[in-house]
Amino acid sequence: MYRETVGYRNFHPDTNFNFQLNRWLAFLSEEEVKQAASEISDFDDWKRVMWQRAEQAEVESRFSEAAFLYRAAEFFLLSADPDKSIAYEKFLALYAKVDWKLACRREEVPYESAYLPAYVVEPEGQLIDTLVVHGGFDSFAQELIHQVASFARHGFRVILFEGPGQGYPLKALGMKMTPDWHKPVGAVLDHFKLRECSLLGISLGGCLATRAAAKEPRIKRVIADDVLEDFFACLAKRLGPAKAKVLGGLLNLGARNLVNRALVKATKAEPVTAWAVDHGMHVSGASDPYDYFQWARTMNTREISRELKQDYLLLGAQDDHLVPLEQFYSQARTLCNVRSFSSRLFTKTEHAGSHCHVGNQGLAQTVMLGWLKTTLERQSAYS
Repeated sequence: MYRETVGYRNFHPDTNFNFQLNRWLAFLSEEEVKQAASEISDFDDWKRVMWQRAEQAEVESRFSEAAFLYRAAEFFLLSADPDKSIAYEKFLALYAKVDWKLACRREEVPYESAYLPAYVVEPEGQLIDTLVVHGGFDSFAQELIHQVASFARHGFRVILFEGPGQGYPLKALGMKMTPDWHKPVGAVLDHFKLRECSLLGISLGGCLATRAAAKEPRIKRVIADDVLEDFFACLAKRLGPAKAKVLGGLLNLGARNLVNRALVKATKAEPVTAWAVDHGMHVSGASDPYDYFQWARTMNTREISRELKQDYLLLGAQDDHLVPLEQFYSQARTLCNVRSFSSRLFTKTEHAGSHCHVGNQGLAQTVMLGWLKTTLERQSAYS
């Protein structure tokens, strides 16, 4: 079952493994995660350990644990591995067997020639606002809905949707992610006949939500949880300053073959880079690393931040291993025309200094809720 936890644990010496192990603590026991971590040294171990533990939990009818162990196994699998689809299907089937004690309904939002799944939690008591939520690069709605459902207890209708390049639209319908995020957000607002809303984007969703708000006037309040001003810069950070500069130059020159050869060499030496590029190509629909990096360059907020006129809450994490800290400050500087601006940089001391505040997401929820209430009350007083 889902439970809020506080504390970022040191399960594994590898930063990427350790983050993912902490990520599932809301659904898995700390002892199970600790034991799994002790058996993992590389990507092959990750798949084997998580898969075996998922099968054991399933046999023992521990369906919630089994679901998220399959989810953990799925995470680091390459797109060509047939077990990736199997793990996703097992995750969905086992998740559906659990009574999560969550009053949530699923609706299908028409989009292009298919649909986007949306999960709705109605407010307790009087409705004060609608909060539309989406994830980013690699999350599923089933893991996020438990985080954001708490807003419903405070008068918010919560509408969480998976857009193109995410979850079901990507895996089952083949939809690829678009930088024109106002289009899927607009489809959600049309479907639910919303004249206005607050929008919360999580992880890469912080970038997507900002991009959507620049072109969708029905969005009145924006929360970026957390900052992600420039996706390509996040990817280039892994290479180091010198290699990142070379890569940027090669992309400017259109040197497709050189970029692709360099990435083949890099991915052989660094399995995490291999996974990141593979997943990125899958999400974006890119045919090769060159096209993926060019797509990643479109995932930025530099050109559009000045167009935002909404109330804006920017969240950041001091020890984020995925997003460079300077993006928190540069994003704040470029939001020069917003109606109001607030920010919060979470720290290790608060157990919330990691990406998306894994370790103390409850604190981030409290900050977001307080900001929404204060902003809505201020607007009500002046209307």
